[in-house]
Amino acid sequence: MKLVNKTRYAILGMLLEGPSTGYEIKSLMRRSTVYFWRESDSTIYPMLKVLAEEGKVLSEIVNVGKKKKEVFSITETGRAEFKAWLESPTGSETPRNEFLLKLFFVTDQEEMVRLFQERLEKAEQTYEEYRKIEDRLEGLGDYPRKAIRLKSLRYGIAQLTLEITWLKEGILEHAHR
Repeated sequence: MKLVNKTRYAILGMLLEGPSTGYEIKSLMRRSTVYFWRESDSTIYPMLKVLAEEGKVLSEIVNVGKKKKEVFSITETGRAEFKAWLESPTGSETPRNEFLLKLFFVTDQEEMVRLFQERLEKAEQTYEEYRKIEDRLEGLGDYPRKAIRLKSLRYGIAQLTLEITWLKEGILEHAHR
């Protein structure tokens, strides 16, 4: 089966919110999907060009004051491709996790505890960030995707809660040796 660059779906999904520049797409991702799906300038802008060539998005140059901006909007063809992707089975993924890679190669207990403590600090910081985002989303008025966005956020909160518990247990277990 042919591998498809999933960047296209991240961008098409962002354009479902409305027409945007590449910079606006990047900014929206930085405020939302960055916690589970990262895209960089080096992937966003070339993919926008590909999507425009394929007719999945329209590109329009607009004047904003003295500046010209390229604004992209999703086409019906783009919506159809996005919908087909959304409805297709989710592929298998191999996440890249530097912490687990280091843990795999650790050779002594002290180094493992240090690694756990470092990871725990980062996990607790991210947990607090997620809780702040949750509070902000809860405070917003109702909008069509609010409940769904909260579901995806709470998945991350649940995952972090489990990881924090596991890390603390690992630190305590080896502190008593």
